[in-house]
Amino acid sequence: MHFVSGSDKINITNIYSSNERSDMMKNLLSKVFSKKAKIQIEFCQNNLDRFLNEQTIADYGKFLKNPRIQYKEYECLSECKLCKKTPYAKVNGQIMSGQDSQDLLNKLYDELK
Repeated sequence: MHFVSGSDKINITNIYSSNERSDMMKNLLSKVFSKKAKIQIEFCQNNLDRFLNEQTIADYGKFLKNPRIQYKEYECLSECKLCKKTPYAKVNGQIMSGQDSQDLLNKLYDELK
């Protein structure tokens, strides 16, 4: 802070370093042009083996190339009852399932919106 005295008033002006101005501009721009959050997806390898076929593997491959998606495959996610019945994934820690693998993929695409 810099104090400037003149006649009977004191003006207070802020003096920022170039790094502070740069940080302030980055903060402003990040608020104005906020990025959408990344989506964390966890897959059970056993479930994928059970429900994916050649066509859906290609469709999932395209989907997973999206830069907003971070995913991991685990050998097992300990959801055995669900795993036997339907395709599923954990999306940001919440279980999401579909009628079939294409339905699950459609729901995953909806998460990107």
